[in-house]
Amino acid sequence: MSDAPTDPSEPEAPRREFRLKPAEFERVNRPAEEHGENAPIDVRQHLRRASGPPPRAVPTATRTENDVHGHLRTNAAQAESAGLNAVIPQPRRPSRRKRDYWLVLVGGNGLFASAAIFAHRDIVTLVFAFSGIILFSISLTWIMWVLLDDY
Repeated sequence: MSDAPTDPSEPEAPRREFRLKPAEFERVNRPAEEHGENAPIDVRQHLRRASGPPPRAVPTATRTENDVHGHLRTNAAQAESAGLNAVIPQPRRPSRRKRDYWLVLVGGNGLFASAAIFAHRDIVTLVFAFSGIILFSISLTWIMWVLLDDY
């Protein structure tokens, strides 16, 4: 293809015009109460229809009991007479959490304290040992009393 201008003797294609669709639309589902073809839909009609009596349901056949209902009633009566439905709350057993907390706290802090007492060569070892005691105590307290449930 060449970019040469078109021959001026050729007529131009007519210009296309674009417009929006008309604002009118077709109403398909009109209310049943509406008498006239061009009567407007009103909110009051919807309110009247919503506050009126509900539509009548189609009557169905009455429900009859079958053998399953009878077996379930028999099983429930036997369980009730045997006392299986009586729930007795169990006494709460003592918690081992407090004992375990103190054992681990004393044991873990004992390791850091023994490192501070027997391996203190300089002040840095002492600072690390005491920092370990503080960090271990806070971490253990958080885990045992906040994160864990009673066991």
